[in-house]
Amino acid sequence: MKNTMKKILLILIILLALFLRVYKISEYPAGLNADEAAIGYNAYSLAVTGKDEFGHPWPINFQSFNDYKPGLYFYLALPFVKVIGLNELAVRLPSAILGSLTVLVLYFLVKEMFSLELTRIDFRINPNTLPLVAAFLLAVSPWHLHFSRGGWESNASVFFMTFGVYLFFLSLRSPKNFAFCTLSFALSMFTYHSARVVVPLLALGFILFYGRKIFVKANFRWLAIAFLTGIIPVTVLIFSFLKQEGTSRFSGVGIFADQGPFWRTNELRGQHMNPFSIFPKVIHNKYLEYSIQFFDNYLRHFSGAFLFISGDEIQRNRVMEMGQFYWIDLLFLLAGVYFLIKNKPKNYLFIFYWLAIAPIASALTFQSPHAIRALNMVIPLEIIVAYGLLNIWRLKGGLFRVFIVLAFAWNFSFYLHQYYIHSPQTYPAAWEYGFKELVGYVKDHQGEYEKIYVTNKYDQPYILFAFYLKYPPKEFQKEAKLTPRDKYGFSTVENFGEYYFGPINSGNLPRGGKTLIIGAPNEIPDSATIVKRIYFKDGKTEAFRIIEN
Repeated sequence: MKNTMKKILLILIILLALFLRVYKISEYPAGLNADEAAIGYNAYSLAVTGKDEFGHPWPINFQSFNDYKPGLYFYLALPFVKVIGLNELAVRLPSAILGSLTVLVLYFLVKEMFSLELTRIDFRINPNTLPLVAAFLLAVSPWHLHFSRGGWESNASVFFMTFGVYLFFLSLRSPKNFAFCTLSFALSMFTYHSARVVVPLLALGFILFYGRKIFVKANFRWLAIAFLTGIIPVTVLIFSFLKQEGTSRFSGVGIFADQGPFWRTNELRGQHMNPFSIFPKVIHNKYLEYSIQFFDNYLRHFSGAFLFISGDEIQRNRVMEMGQFYWIDLLFLLAGVYFLIKNKPKNYLFIFYWLAIAPIASALTFQSPHAIRALNMVIPLEIIVAYGLLNIWRLKGGLFRVFIVLAFAWNFSFYLHQYYIHSPQTYPAAWEYGFKELVGYVKDHQGEYEKIYVTNKYDQPYILFAFYLKYPPKEFQKEAKLTPRDKYGFSTVENFGEYYFGPINSGNLPRGGKTLIIGAPNEIPDSATIVKRIYFKDGKTEAFRIIEN
């Protein structure tokens, strides 16, 4: 393949990746979720006041819902909010851009890892082909594409993680890149919680697989610079772990937040004649039960149902009737594993190692498999899929190649159809669709009411109101107070200004004064005098009913 053609194809792949990630990005996903609204409003607050929503100046971790979100994506969104304004596009565009750049980085990573090896094993194809195929597969990957279209910190973290791995392999030839590798990994850890587990494990893998090259062949000066580059952010992270902001998220969603293994231990001990004897305590204990839970969580990320059939159980994280990969990818994945083991290209063990550690952070939580927390799995998996696809392609005849092209085209078309047509109608409540229309109505009438009560049935309604109202951050910082944590470790804001958020029922609403009440359909009966109905994306299912009191 000539260099000119290679460059043209690479440009076309990147343009395709960018188009798929920005097309109607303000409309799909259908509705801004609470985490996206938190990113946008905090970036807006920083731009206006230099403080987050609760008055903390330029924080590293944002308190938000008391989950202390790593802050880098907030700062990436800040200039977009400043230039474009506080809207969906400004929050989601950084993710779409970084998702597209990840496709480009994957091309160079695969080229760095494989090009010479492909020639050595007589691959019978141009060594430039595998990097292009891997980049193309990531560009159209359902898993990566889905999370590149929303304001997902995980997607940004995967970019910095993948870039860090590429810089590491580049460093084996040019040691001056070790410092940039360290910096990229640090940025990944400042972007998303899961990276704080996966990145150190990647670094351990570098030592295990390439320790001799690092410590014998590399220039000590560059290693020292890399160490100094990384020691400051790592120290900051370590100190944050020792504070509430470092433990709050894991205490809410970590595997130990699930009391199931603890109660299961007591139940099993109770089935013995003497529950308090040594034997029941040895074979039935919480350490063993939580270990079993961890390995069950871990293995679920490799299940066929998760990868190819139904995907994540959380509706917001999935497309109906789709797994994280296309169905046809199963064939390529199996072939990729087989041919990597058979051909043994130089870095194949590291690819399997990366895949093995990728879901560990996700498995440490009680929601598994989890497509967001395990998103970095998509990188080694797509490398394996690309390797398998090209090996099958060169071994089979023309008719089979036609089948591959048609099957892949059908899978891709089916995914787009499900994403844009059916998922918004099948999962109407998965995203907070309707809040934009609701706040628009409220803004037009808010001067007519003394108080406005809003249901808290939907996730963190206060931040969506603050976002769409563009509520003055200085006022919000004075008025907003977080509630005590719930059983999952999250807090919320129950009121600011004239807005009050909570369950809607006839017993908790004040009498006297003119009040606007916004509830879910099951909170406001059909017999009430409903002044306005707000619908989900499907246009049929009610999201809100509005009455006056």
